Amino acid sequence: MSLGKSSATAYGDGGGESIVIPDSQPFAGRSAGGGTRGQLFGNRTYGSGYPGITGYGVSGRGFPFWFWPVVWSDTAAERQPYLNGSEYGNASNTSRFGGPLMEATFISNGSSPNTTFHVLSDNSTVTSLIQSIDANCSHYLSSSSSSSPTPFDVNSANAPQPEQAIQYYRASSVVLTLDGYNNSATFSSNANMIDSPLPSNMDMNLSVCLNQTIAQAVPLVDGALASSPTHESKFL
Repeated sequence: MSLGKSSATAYGDGGGESIVIPDSQPFAGRSAGGGTRGQLFGNRTYGSGYPGITGYGVSGRGFPFWFWPVVWSDTAAERQPYLNGSEYGNASNTSRFGGPLMEATFISNGSSPNTTFHVLSDNSTVTSLIQSIDANCSHYLSSSSSSSPTPFDVNSANAPQPEQAIQYYRASSVVLTLDGYNNSATFSSNANMIDSPLPSNMDMNLSVCLNQTIAQAVPLVDGALASSPTHESKFL
């Protein structure tokens, strides 16, 4: 994934110094860069996966991994305000770092009923992860799993939903969802409510493989980018 003077690479370490986005660019004054692979894990909460930052939502935040957070539907944001990511544009926003939001579906071949996961992120990230997941997890995957990304349609009845999120990564710019899962904490008004348990009949082999592969292989921008703030990319 080319980013002018630097690149985002699968299995890369990330890192480098953080910069302040210049006044002439979108999101001026916010920080960008510096995030490392060891810092990319979030949890099931939108707004997790930001190094050193806790709490709900993504409003006003910097870009420790350069990539923008995923966005959910207006309907979801109306039900739960912290799910509002409208400042980053809609899912089809081509100015998004890495391209518009896309998704990929990964279906297990060993559980009954089949377990269906989705990965949601920018186009470049999903394209890369499909290759990495196919290489690492093919033993657990149905042939019906995605071989290429599809556009994320937030208004589709079949689209991944925020209450189905089982793991956010890389400053909430990547999310793994599970069909049939409904986390009651997502839309709860009780900030102390714990996450709903995952289904007991899910394919744990595939779940573990997906989680480990995303953590190890999701593209990160190498440290050189932070020292090149005048590079050309769709982010700046």
